[in-house]
Amino acid sequence: MHNIFSHLANQITKSILLSLLFGGLLFGCTSISEQEQLISIKRDGVVTRSNGDCSKTKSNKIQAEISLPGFSSDSISIFDWNMHKGKNQNWTLDFLNLSHGKDIIFLQEASLTEKLKQILHGNTMVWNMNAAFKYKGVETGVLFASTIQPLSSCGLRQKEPLIRIPKTILINRYKITDSTQVLLTANIHGINFSPGTGSYQEQFTRLLDILEMHEGPMILAGDFNNWNTKRTSIVKHLAERLSLQALMFNNEGRTTFFGNSVDHIFYRGLEVVTHAVHQVISSDHNPISVIFRLAHTQTVLESNQ
Repeated sequence: MHNIFSHLANQITKSILLSLLFGGLLFGCTSISEQEQLISIKRDGVVTRSNGDCSKTKSNKIQAEISLPGFSSDSISIFDWNMHKGKNQNWTLDFLNLSHGKDIIFLQEASLTEKLKQILHGNTMVWNMNAAFKYKGVETGVLFASTIQPLSSCGLRQKEPLIRIPKTILINRYKITDSTQVLLTANIHGINFSPGTGSYQEQFTRLLDILEMHEGPMILAGDFNNWNTKRTSIVKHLAERLSLQALMFNNEGRTTFFGNSVDHIFYRGLEVVTHAVHQVISSDHNPISVIFRLAHTQTVLESNQ
């Protein structure tokens, strides 16, 4: 048993040292914005940039405009993937095949290359990103792509305590057709290697402060980097506070680090229709797909309203 813990400690130490080295090598080619950096594109092709800091949000109660399109309450399809910045071979083919026809795409470590933008444009999707940093002129961070325009967007970011490069969160809200409910989606890339859990806890506390203001259905997904028991406890506490259910997997297949699955989808106010984990070699994470429908208990607009 002692040898197992010693081996695990050595592996963690090596990973931290590699992160520091990687951060040092990156830093000369990396630029980090002083403020939150949300990048968005609409159907007219216009790209906008804004601060979009969630901490300045006064209220999360968003009224869905009747004229705007919404997701079907019977089927909301999701694709979630840490794409490893698209550095591995065949990521394009896997992304095209596995994300095809999905309503909302959650990406972590999304590198906003011309290739990725072309794919999203080809699928007639709108997208927005909370950029963590810019490497060799290309923004990288968490990204949402969807078949409809979000009602609102905001972001959070937290600097890694060792390499000082941020991890980001992006929160979008969408209209649901024939429903009084607004769907909140949160895309997270969790703090990775750190001496303790202080920064990790702070990231989730800030996220909880925003999400607990939302009263309707919710999807929280991404790479949580919960590779030990303490981190997993922090994630479970947030899920309990928000009454979120974890998407369960019979045959697993999710990517693990130090024996812990780190890619998760949590939800509430929704029912699972079908879901799957996809085995790939085009990233160091296996993507997840799921189809939800609005839970039967949710308030649906009556025909006379």
